[in-house]
Amino acid sequence: MRIHKRENALKRVHIQVGHYPHAVLRLVVDVDLPWPLAEERFRALPPTLMLINQTGHFHAWYEIDPIPLRVPPERQEALRRTLALLARAEALLEAFYGADPGYNGLLSRNPFLQPPEWTWGGGKRWTLEDLLRELQALVPWRARRAARWELSSYGRNCALFDRLRVEAYGQVNAFRGLTGGWEAFRNWVYQRAHALNHGLFRDHPKGPLDPREVGHTAKSVSGWTWKNYRGTRVWPTSSTGRPDRSRLSPEARAHIPPLQGQELQEAVKAGASLGGKRRGAQRRQEAEERLVEALKRLQARGEKVTARALAREAGVKPHTASRWLAKMRGQK
Repeated sequence: MRIHKRENALKRVHIQVGHYPHAVLRLVVDVDLPWPLAEERFRALPPTLMLINQTGHFHAWYEIDPIPLRVPPERQEALRRTLALLARAEALLEAFYGADPGYNGLLSRNPFLQPPEWTWGGGKRWTLEDLLRELQALVPWRARRAARWELSSYGRNCALFDRLRVEAYGQVNAFRGLTGGWEAFRNWVYQRAHALNHGLFRDHPKGPLDPREVGHTAKSVSGWTWKNYRGTRVWPTSSTGRPDRSRLSPEARAHIPPLQGQELQEAVKAGASLGGKRRGAQRRQEAEERLVEALKRLQARGEKVTARALAREAGVKPHTASRWLAKMRGQK
């Protein structure tokens, strides 16, 4: 897809109608039902706009209240929940119309170039909650159970978001306390997001996500993880160094398969080679080194030295920083 200026894009036969990088404005489905049956569905759930082509197939547009995708890090979890509702609404909309599952909702015919007799619609704008409520009432329960939200176009956003944040949680502490650690972590998340996009959705019926959408997901995940995540949900086991799956939610656990066979034996052997006491001493020494460097950076910037500030700067737990700071002040 080629991006044009608005005045030039409106002269094209097809225009972008979905998957904007900044917001979600509408849901569009490709309907192939015969007209009498389609008309019955349209009357039950009026679309904002309906565009018919020469073959009798049509696109149904459902305008919704804008959902911003560029949110501050503290609203990341709320955005994830909203995208999950959006994916469910899109899956139910496809089930309601028996719509083409391969249509990704990106392009549609330009309504300004359509003959008036081929353009219908009531102009209604829906809220996401109202649209989802109507669909749940109209779609039979068997069809609701069979609808797979992960195969909808916005289901890809949710799947990428969940997989990327789990991996970011397991890697962020490796970058804390390093010079240029934030930039390095952000670049790692961006690279990993694009790799996951192609790996997860290579065989998806709607194909991979647009690179701009992937970039905004990576920006949201990296910003929130660096600012807020302190390793309380994903913690490495002492024997393998991998995330402890027993502390993960079922959804997150599914993204980190357990080690088995020779791979597990090698990981345990490498982790156990030091012995329990030596591993603990090594971790304490590494934490103290990071705290010393963090203290120097805080003093160089003229910031107040507190246990919470040290923990954030060094990437350690607050009580570790508190004990170390009390120990250092007691030596003076």
